[in-house]
Amino acid sequence: MTSAFTFEHPWFLLTLLPLAAVWWVRFRSRPATVRVGSLALFREAAAGGAGLRARLRALPDVLRVVAVVLLIVALSRPQKVDRELLSGEGLDIMIALDMSGSMNAIDLSEAEIHAVQAEGREPLNRFGTARKILKDFVKRRRSDRIGLVVFGSEGFLRFPPTLDYVRLLNALDDLVLDDGRRGSADQEGCSNDCTINGSGTAIGDALNRAFLRLEGARERSKLLILITDGKQEGGAMEALTVPKYIASLPDHDKVRIYTFQVGSGRETRLPAVDPLRGSVLRDRFGRIVYQRPERPFPTDPELLRQIADLTGGTFYDSYDPKKFEKDFEDLERTTFKVKVHTNRKEMFFPWLLAGLALLLLDQLLRRSWLRTFP
Repeated sequence: MTSAFTFEHPWFLLTLLPLAAVWWVRFRSRPATVRVGSLALFREAAAGGAGLRARLRALPDVLRVVAVVLLIVALSRPQKVDRELLSGEGLDIMIALDMSGSMNAIDLSEAEIHAVQAEGREPLNRFGTARKILKDFVKRRRSDRIGLVVFGSEGFLRFPPTLDYVRLLNALDDLVLDDGRRGSADQEGCSNDCTINGSGTAIGDALNRAFLRLEGARERSKLLILITDGKQEGGAMEALTVPKYIASLPDHDKVRIYTFQVGSGRETRLPAVDPLRGSVLRDRFGRIVYQRPERPFPTDPELLRQIADLTGGTFYDSYDPKKFEKDFEDLERTTFKVKVHTNRKEMFFPWLLAGLALLLLDQLLRRSWLRTFP
């Protein structure tokens, strides 16, 4: 929440200019003079010292000026404005995040990878980039319920729609991507305690699980964000089954799906594996060695475009980390419109009261203690 001080009718403040001009002319003008035959009487009065009332003879005029200034400020309607940024309309959001093995890939050139490693860190892979962007996205939400589905060879509900953003952020941190290593040729499970088997890309299953979690939300708008780098491979349900079903629903039951195709294949690299130890290969400086994959990863941007079009969403071709981040910012800017709740508190009354009090004091002084006679 931010606070500011403003005026409802600031043009009233312009009247302070002629007021200041009048008093400046009066201050600069020479006082009236009178010729006298002798200064003896004035010297005697000065020798006795000027009285307090004589010293304060200009006080009523000063009080009147200050009172007029305060009344003008009161007429300008000073206000304290508190602004609070609110998330759009309170949405139900499901995120379907690809955790297949190809999300280990890095979409940077060799020179870009070396530049990052020269800073003493390793570049983020597709999954790491997606997780970072999603965490920033969750932190900016206020009244949106967010859930998470992860998918590889199958779809898995990781977190139902919730306002508990802290637990959701912890769930994102706890995700472990399948690094593709297996203890033996016939081993199905991953060797690094991954969250889900990454040997497939079950887009249809992921959309089905995410949609079922949104279907019951009758009072709120609903949308689904699909992040993947591949085409449909594995799973029990075809990728277009859920989008086609959504397209047949009445408008108030529809769920918009926004799809992100991450990675392009043009600058794709994977961590190299030591053939003897089966661990990630590192150079003599301890930095991970990256190499081109043996075969390109299959993609299907046309499928993701169809999914978005059928449901009234948008398709984003996020071919590298910078483009991915820019596309997600575009999604937030166009979909999650920010509303500003403004609370105005009137502040004119203290100014009005102070101005009237000074005018009253001015009149009391003029008619009593500082009264002057012709």
